[in-house]
Amino acid sequence: MEKESGRRGVARPAWEALLALPKAGDTLKFWKSDRWGRSAGHVLTTVNELRDRGITVVSLTENFDLGTKEGRFMFAVLAAAAEYELELRAERQAEGITAAKRREATGAMLPGKKKTGRPRAIGPAELATLRRLVDDGASVTEAARTLKIGRSTAYAALARR
Repeated sequence: MEKESGRRGVARPAWEALLALPKAGDTLKFWKSDRWGRSAGHVLTTVNELRDRGITVVSLTENFDLGTKEGRFMFAVLAAAAEYELELRAERQAEGITAAKRREATGAMLPGKKKTGRPRAIGPAELATLRRLVDDGASVTEAARTLKIGRSTAYAALARR
């Protein structure tokens, strides 16, 4: 199981170790083609290198055979579609963030919202109560339980004096 992101420029040691393991005649089974990488070119290069080494590549969820030209074509189409979807999602996310910042700057935020971003877990009244509890001798953990907030949230709030 890989712990790192598959985005460009990030080392994926578990993935590299996996690709070095199979030998000619082995079969490498994978769950879905969109997990191979972030770029269609990189995905296709990796599959071609494995095939050149005599390794059979099989998808467990997508019904195509990479041993045939039709299967390789379908794999290439799916890899390109996954890359397109990733780029489209990133573009929409950036547009949404820009629009929210523009609404915040003009004062046209959505009803009930004053600014963009995640709301604070505790407001000024809760922070004052937290400080009073801690000053009165309660541990931060006890004070956090009393206010029904996380201990790490309480520590972070106290650090923001």
